[in-house]
Amino acid sequence: MKRGLIVVMIVGCVVGAWKAVRQRGQGAPSFATAEEFIAFASQNAVTDAETYEHTKLDYSVDSLKQVDQILGHVHDAYVKNPSSVRLRGISTEYGAYIGEVIRRSRPNVYWTRDSEVMGKKSYALHWKTGESYPFTWCAERITDGDGDSIWVKYSVIDDPSWEQRSSAAAARSKKLAAKK
Repeated sequence: MKRGLIVVMIVGCVVGAWKAVRQRGQGAPSFATAEEFIAFASQNAVTDAETYEHTKLDYSVDSLKQVDQILGHVHDAYVKNPSSVRLRGISTEYGAYIGEVIRRSRPNVYWTRDSEVMGKKSYALHWKTGESYPFTWCAERITDGDGDSIWVKYSVIDDPSWEQRSSAAAARSKKLAAKK
């Protein structure tokens, strides 16, 4: 009887150790595509908003205002104690959400994992005439506050006359440079 109990305990310990080793190796999920990563991260933002802010994000353009408010609350916590905020994680999750709102609401918008401008794993959102970096938008909103409003950035870039004004400004800069 005693011997059987010892054997059961040893087998139980071996199985438990084996399961712990397997789980430890699976710590961080891996993703085959940028889209899989973005879907995972943006869903984490939706869950976070509901859990901690009691806010339901619905991937509408208007929900970007709610994200701006949420990141404002995170900024307040960051100002009080920077180490209390997981800056990279929160920026990634909410940046993925912002990019997905834009991708779902505008034509010809897509993600790439790497960017020639910002490098590997920068997750560039391609829309309008260039790349945007919503992860960076979020990090700046958290660290800098209201001056880096997500809603204002989105509104400026989405404004149809913005492209015309930025192209005209670039042309004026080239003319000035050529005169020198």
